[in-house]
Amino acid sequence: MDTKVVTETIRILKNIPRTGWLQRGIPPSIAETVAEHTFEVSSILATVVMHTGNSLDKKKLLLMGIIHDWGESVAGDIPRSLTRKIGKETKKVTEKRIMQELSTISGFPELFKLFEEYEEQRTQESIVTKAADLIATLRQALDYAEMNYRVVDIIESCQKELEEVFKGIEDESIINILRNLTR
Repeated sequence: MDTKVVTETIRILKNIPRTGWLQRGIPPSIAETVAEHTFEVSSILATVVMHTGNSLDKKKLLLMGIIHDWGESVAGDIPRSLTRKIGKETKKVTEKRIMQELSTISGFPELFKLFEEYEEQRTQESIVTKAADLIATLRQALDYAEMNYRVVDIIESCQKELEEVFKGIEDESIINILRNLTR
């Protein structure tokens, strides 16, 4: 096990501003970093864990939230505009390779399994994590909108995608908690 890989990944993510914010004119000095985003996702998931019963694997849920963007420590934050040009499949394959490598180097094979599960969106934990990811982005976009940055497209996209994701969550109490966290 090489915990150095994990700490290096975290250090890198603390210094990568999310590209979508930069593309909308938000200065690097106030643009949310990938690590800040991950912290908010994890905090949302911790709130879900604290307020729900045993319908979810809580350890898996929290770990999935923490590692869902770790591939960006190698690839950077790939914006949707680039994903549209290279294709979702190319992005997905690249991120999987990166996570496989990080998983192998770190000695934590479960990292890759969790990442794959998140990407496949077939379990309740992965769907709830995706909802938390969208909520964190939506909340940040709402903050930037209050500062008069042009982020309406991100707000609308997150709201639309979130409604679709909510349809896959089986526990109504989890949906209610998540809806309350959207503001």
